[in-house]
Amino acid sequence: MRIPFGKVDRRGGDGDRRSMRVLAATALAALAGAGVAGAIEYPAAYGIAQQGTFKVVASVLLAERGGEMKGVWLDMRQNCRAARTLKVDLSIDLVDAAAKTTRANRSRRGIVANCAEGGPNFGFDLAPKAYGMGCASGRWKPGRYSMTTRVTELRSGLVAQASLYRQVTRRC
Repeated sequence: MRIPFGKVDRRGGDGDRRSMRVLAATALAALAGAGVAGAIEYPAAYGIAQQGTFKVVASVLLAERGGEMKGVWLDMRQNCRAARTLKVDLSIDLVDAAAKTTRANRSRRGIVANCAEGGPNFGFDLAPKAYGMGCASGRWKPGRYSMTTRVTELRSGLVAQASLYRQVTRRC
């Protein structure tokens, strides 16, 4: 159902089109701003694929003791109760000083709502130990990391990918 601009959808309770457009614009600004803010403290990477007003976003955010590899979809022409199925794949490679590679691959599918506030929200919260890449303190082991998040919206097949490369030099 299309709602004329400025009219209220009494059935859905999502408010008017103007507030939805503001919400979508705010979410995209948050995605862009999160990359800048994240770069100050922790490395981050974002990838966006777009088809018309429909966007799929992938992210990698790395922190000292963890991180996030997540995705989301956004479409300001659909209301916030709309849902689509996303598949989020992660791939992490760690090459240590002895040139030994430790690899982790995971995949998750789920139904995700439109209008995500704060950016990508479906996927993986990282704990280095859970992937065999953590020191006893919980920090990432030293070495060169290659981290890739691939987000696929299953109905359209639209894919966004974000990759982050990071070298951790601090010993355990």
